[in-house]
Amino acid sequence: DMVKTMELSPDTGWLGPDSSLCLRASCYVRQADSINVSADYNTKKETGYVGLKNHGATCYMNGLLQSLFHVGEFRRIVYAIESEEAPECGKKEDPVDVSKGDIDGDGSAPPLIQALQNVFYKLQTSDQAVNCRELMKSFGWDTMDAFTQHDAQELNRILCDRLEEQMKGTPMDGSIKRLFCGEMENYIECIDVDYKSRRNETFYDIQLNIKGERGQYHANIEESLRDFTSEETLEGDNLYEAEGHGKQRAKKGIRFLSFPPVLNLQLKRFHFDLEKMDMVKLNNRFEFYRELNLSPFAPNAGSYVLYAVVVHSGDVNSGHYYAHIKPHLNSGWFKFDDDSVTPCSEYAAVEDNYGGSDLQVVEYFARSPWELRQQTPQVRQRIHNAYMLVYIRQDVAAQVLAPPDPRVTNLRMVERCDREVRLAEQRRREKMEQPLRIKVKLLFERSLCKMTGFWDHTEVPHEQYLKMNRDQPVHELASEAEAFIKVSATNMALFVLSYRNNPRQVRFAFMNSTTTLRNHIPQFNQPHFDTSDPYLVVLCMVSRGYDLHALKWRPTKENHTADELGRWDDAHVTLLVVKYFCVRTRKIVTLGCYYAPNTEKLISMINDGWVMERLRGYVQKGEVAPLPAEEGDGHAWECWEEFSEHDIQQRNTKTAVNNEQLWSGDVVIWQLAGQADARETREGLSPNGGDNSEVPPTFAVNNVQDLAAYILNSIDVVATLHDARQPLCIDGMVSNGVWAPPRPTSATKDKKDGQAVEERPEDAALSLCRTNHRPPQVRELKMDLRWNLSHVKGAVCRAFGHKRADVQENLWLFHAAPSSTYEEPLNMHPARNESTTLKELQRSTTFLSNPAKQPMTLHALELPSDSAQEVGDRGLLPLCVRYYDDAVREVGSQVIYVPHSGLVSDVLAGARKYNRPEYGITGPLRVLEVVESRLHKLFAPDAMVRSMVCFSKSNIFYHCLRVESDADAESMPDGHKLIEIFHCDRQSQQAFAQPLLLTAGPGEKSGSIKARCKAKLQVPDAEFKSWRLVRCTRLGKTHLKDDEAWDAEVTVDARLCLEHVHPNPTNNLARQSRYNKPLTIKA
Repeated sequence: DMVKTMELSPDTGWLGPDSSLCLRASCYVRQADSINVSADYNTKKETGYVGLKNHGATCYMNGLLQSLFHVGEFRRIVYAIESEEAPECGKKEDPVDVSKGDIDGDGSAPPLIQALQNVFYKLQTSDQAVNCRELMKSFGWDTMDAFTQHDAQELNRILCDRLEEQMKGTPMDGSIKRLFCGEMENYIECIDVDYKSRRNETFYDIQLNIKGERGQYHANIEESLRDFTSEETLEGDNLYEAEGHGKQRAKKGIRFLSFPPVLNLQLKRFHFDLEKMDMVKLNNRFEFYRELNLSPFAPNAGSYVLYAVVVHSGDVNSGHYYAHIKPHLNSGWFKFDDDSVTPCSEYAAVEDNYGGSDLQVVEYFARSPWELRQQTPQVRQRIHNAYMLVYIRQDVAAQVLAPPDPRVTNLRMVERCDREVRLAEQRRREKMEQPLRIKVKLLFERSLCKMTGFWDHTEVPHEQYLKMNRDQPVHELASEAEAFIKVSATNMALFVLSYRNNPRQVRFAFMNSTTTLRNHIPQFNQPHFDTSDPYLVVLCMVSRGYDLHALKWRPTKENHTADELGRWDDAHVTLLVVKYFCVRTRKIVTLGCYYAPNTEKLISMINDGWVMERLRGYVQKGEVAPLPAEEGDGHAWECWEEFSEHDIQQRNTKTAVNNEQLWSGDVVIWQLAGQADARETREGLSPNGGDNSEVPPTFAVNNVQDLAAYILNSIDVVATLHDARQPLCIDGMVSNGVWAPPRPTSATKDKKDGQAVEERPEDAALSLCRTNHRPPQVRELKMDLRWNLSHVKGAVCRAFGHKRADVQENLWLFHAAPSSTYEEPLNMHPARNESTTLKELQRSTTFLSNPAKQPMTLHALELPSDSAQEVGDRGLLPLCVRYYDDAVREVGSQVIYVPHSGLVSDVLAGARKYNRPEYGITGPLRVLEVVESRLHKLFAPDAMVRSMVCFSKSNIFYHCLRVESDADAESMPDGHKLIEIFHCDRQSQQAFAQPLLLTAGPGEKSGSIKARCKAKLQVPDAEFKSWRLVRCTRLGKTHLKDDEAWDAEVTVDARLCLEHVHPNPTNNLARQSRYNKPLTIKA
């Protein structure tokens, strides 16, 4: 703005005492040396270094890798490790499948060490930013991992651990430890007696507090180190139990014994705030030095020089990592920000990352001098600050930072990396050429003969792999095939796998030699075509007379000349894919391809001996049963067309091919007529199960149609037998008194097909319960979807060794664990009876998107043996009561029986009858019902049983009653009342677990109620410190402070809840969310 001359006076502040002109200005650098580079900026040319690409949220990994790469000794260690080459990394430069990688040449994942070598070698030799996808694949990461922000220090620790594991037993074993590992001593020394306890520990990094445990902020790195090594006096209630001396006063602390050549310091910027009950980032000013003298902290420690500063910019939930690195002692500083590398000043690398705050720019012209003098300077937090510091011992810095020569260190690795660079360039070129070229998978009749079973176009094998221009004519493809098999193109015809709209089939179709390959490329939405990996599947059919396997001219008849298939007329000649079904072995084999005029009868291929000739080899190998010899050539044959996997249609063998609506590419299956399934005769059972309806029937397979039905209806079933006393488990939560996330007892529960099966967290939670229940038993069964309920129950009973009829009568079936699902028993549904089939049960499965392709899961539960008599003969109502002790832990359960018109007092009487001393439940009992983890109703003894929610529910093990001691209600003082306190998940805000009932007096402080909840539930201090007491009303939630009365705002709908993290959500999205997913390297 312009200032008028009349305003230039001492009063306005523009003129000084000697009439001098005063100018006021304010400026500062918001972020030192931030450079916005243009698109043509060449990092290699300008700085000599290249960056790393960000693949989503991998900036933390990029900053760490750069800080490790420029430690020349670490790079030398990585280069020197000998690793076996992955199969796809062999010396032969085979044709590259572009679909396996992107434009940068990412193939399948190599070993971790090899992937890290590749990244480091490219950082040293490449002119462009380096791709890290290969390294991430070697970590075992998926796309979600790439978009999940993690901690750089955590990745550093895990990466070094994995490298050390893979270097064991090699010449480089222990190299990383010698470079990064220091040693410290944890000690406790008694003051009044001569007793000392010492334990040495190694460390790879030191975590320094920004904010001390007493709430004070540290100003610099020396203060934080002194705090780290400060002594604590154990006295008063915290006396130390010294062996042989009893409780004694003692001093406890940490001493450094040695520091490593490369020292990693993590500044604990992320801190759990007990007032906010959440993680926060500390942006306070914290100074660190270019040179750090560590002699006061360890003997002969010496001086360290600052080498790298890894910076975090942002807050606790989102942010960005980058690194300032000084690659050589005499070089300047550089900023490595993903793929950008720029030079920066020492101030930008050090002082600018202390944290703290910056002055805000102020409009001085709008304020008078007096206002400016009175105004407090406006500041804003500096959200970019140092997070990791890397120091190198001064006396070895030159040696540690010296870059190695990869050819001297490991020439074999250099040759491999150079070879992979060439392959990557080849992939890049092929990626660019992909729109102009097409891959061709060439197969022959002998290839089809390897196929068994029904037709599956995805299983068609190929022998030759070609790449051709999309606009090349088909006859040039025939010339390529001619050169490969040495058969004249005039004696062959080409057929391409194509899609038919009506009917919807994938079959071979003739390729006219005058068309181009582009004419045969399928549409993008067709089932046999993948747009990410486009290719054609072409069958090369040669004339009869050529040997099927050798493709040499060996005619079986004299004076036979080769057919000129090059003049193929699809309007008059038909090519059929021919198979044979053996009833005795239940096997379908492919005989090959048969071509004939479409006016010829189907039986012709039998009459001219072609089928018998092709069948001979399979009989000799024992793959199919020999044909009955006594009938000679007079076999009766049946022919079936494989219209689809589910539709097998019989064809008239004495009718012409075109009259049977058969076209080139159709699949026909021959079989001998009149053969019976020997397996049915052997078992002697009828499809209806015979006299014993509990025994599952066997369905005869006498023809191809029967086989298709058998395969279609065969299903793998995983059956799990549960104990009726198994605890209630809703949303993975079991009332076992453990509030921390359950840890599986072992990494694997058992093995299936040689593969380890991971134990679920809910299994670990169930194992910690106090109930005396049998663990679930699992069996894998083969069933038929045509079986009815009685067959299914009988098969399940036999699988678990139960043969008594009463067990099957009392067996309930579910799609999920009975005590974990609200669904009613499958065999108790009013719309189902004993004739209901397994197919109908499968349709009711809501957990499978494609039931036909996945095993079916059945959960079984055996009711008490007296259940049928009590329910059927006496007409009583079964109820499941679950006993809970004072800590709201389930300690047992029992099925009781009460009259339909009974009272809650009847329930209490039945519950008392089965209450055991080991349950620890004494005094009067009360009955309550919990629905969706909230108290539904606390029942009075005179209430009707009909008023309960569980009255109309069949699954009594989920819709159950809770029985517990009512002693606190009887001794409740006047004015106090029994209140419900439920558990609420902090993330989803959904109720979970069993609520607790607590007596509370008027005006009682929230801190007192929290303390009583902690004592009642027996929650450890470390776990309970993050729990919050919350008042819930219709208007929202209020977090109660410890000195606030719980009933300060009394409303009709007010409820209390304990808000904390759900320890074991069964929702897969919750378990694998980007915020909950742990950082792992699976290599």
